Amino acid sequence: MAAPPWRALAVGLLAGAVLGWTTQGWRNDAVLADVRRTAATAEATAAAALVQATGRVLLLERAAGGQLATRTDQLTEDNHHAQTDRDRFMADVRSGAIRLSIPVAGYRPGTGADPADSAAAGVDRQQARAELDGAAAAALDAIAGDGDAATRQLNACIDAYNLVRDTYHVQTE
Repeated sequence: MAAPPWRALAVGLLAGAVLGWTTQGWRNDAVLADVRRTAATAEATAAAALVQATGRVLLLERAAGGQLATRTDQLTEDNHHAQTDRDRFMADVRSGAIRLSIPVAGYRPGTGADPADSAAAGVDRQQARAELDGAAAAALDAIAGDGDAATRQLNACIDAYNLVRDTYHVQTE
């Protein structure tokens, strides 16, 4: 007995489907392998770029850290020199080697001139001076020294800010 024609057709279609499915699987496997290779290559490239960028940043950090440490040492040295100068100055004031005085506005010894009278009359305004005692001189020196120290510290902060901004190319606007 001969097989009906529809069976041969069904077997042929089934064999074609199996063959097509197998071929399509092979192609998909090849495409997947290619995608995996491309992804692995991209991942390796990104990892290498990350390692390189991290190395650059670490070098920048080390350089900036060294420069900041140098600036800190310079500030410490400047503060030490300033304190030494202030101590020497105050020792000279205490010993009498340096005398501090302030002008006394409008007072002219022996004339009895009023400040307003002398200014209005166009009188030569040669001013008398009043000498500061040691405590007042020390107080003024302390105020000036604190201001100078604050200025040095602020300048060091500005230098550090500029260093970091320039090192890392930070946009400030």
